[in-house]
Amino acid sequence: MEKVISKQNALSILEKDATEICQLLGKQRNLLCRTACPAFEEVADTRIYGFSCEVKFLERAGLLSKNEGNALIRALEEKLGAIQAKTVREAGVADD
Repeated sequence: MEKVISKQNALSILEKDATEICQLLGKQRNLLCRTACPAFEEVADTRIYGFSCEVKFLERAGLLSKNEGNALIRALEEKLGAIQAKTVREAGVADD
């Protein structure tokens, strides 16, 4: 039995995954873990890598263009950067 996934369904899945990544790192931020700590950076890097693998798969499947995929990855990186910047501002520390 063959299942077909629509572009809208694929984008919905990616949006959900990106939201979960932001929530996970937001929780870590709420636990007062500095964003400069290795755990925050490792989680962010690992999650962005996994997300980019999902995006690349959908590009290969023809559900996303390379430009759309790059825009999704860039948007997630910007959201995570905002989480990091907010934590640094609230902690009153210099961003290394």
